[in-house]
Amino acid sequence: MAQYIRLLRESPNFTLLWLAQVVSLTGDWFNTIVLSAMVADFSGGSGLAISLFLMARFLPPLLVSPFTGVIVDRFDRKMILVYSNVIRTGIVLMFLLATGPDLLWLIYVLTFLQFTLSALFEPGQSAIIPSLIRREDLVVANTLVSITWSVMLALGAIIGGVVAAFFGASIALVIGASTFAVAGY
Repeated sequence: MAQYIRLLRESPNFTLLWLAQVVSLTGDWFNTIVLSAMVADFSGGSGLAISLFLMARFLPPLLVSPFTGVIVDRFDRKMILVYSNVIRTGIVLMFLLATGPDLLWLIYVLTFLQFTLSALFEPGQSAIIPSLIRREDLVVANTLVSITWSVMLALGAIIGGVVAAFFGASIALVIGASTFAVAGY
């Protein structure tokens, strides 16, 4: 644990990137729980509808991963990270337009777009890390990033579920969108 704290203390730019990842992943998982509940509600609990939602979430990395390396290498990595978060802010706010079963398709399309951008953020983050830290800290930094993904899966989902249960899906989606705005900042 001491090595992670040392890395975060000694590498302020990496620390900002890591904090953006924490906030961004919170939003990804936060929204997944809220939207899963909305899909279940709008579809009457249809397993097919929920499966299509999960496919819209997990398919983008599979489809765009072959191209993300080229994009990350050709464009400013920092701007890719910032813009992917800023655009996801708008996408998540557009989920508020899905107000009933007739707009279930909108959840699928927006989820696909959100996670296409998430699939761009991850390699962009990995590619920029070596320029933010000392070479000897690379293993520690990559380990911290990997652990963070797993921890935020659990925490983001829990927070999203609790907020949606107490305040409703609309408030939860606005809070989820704000996570990407903060991460982009």
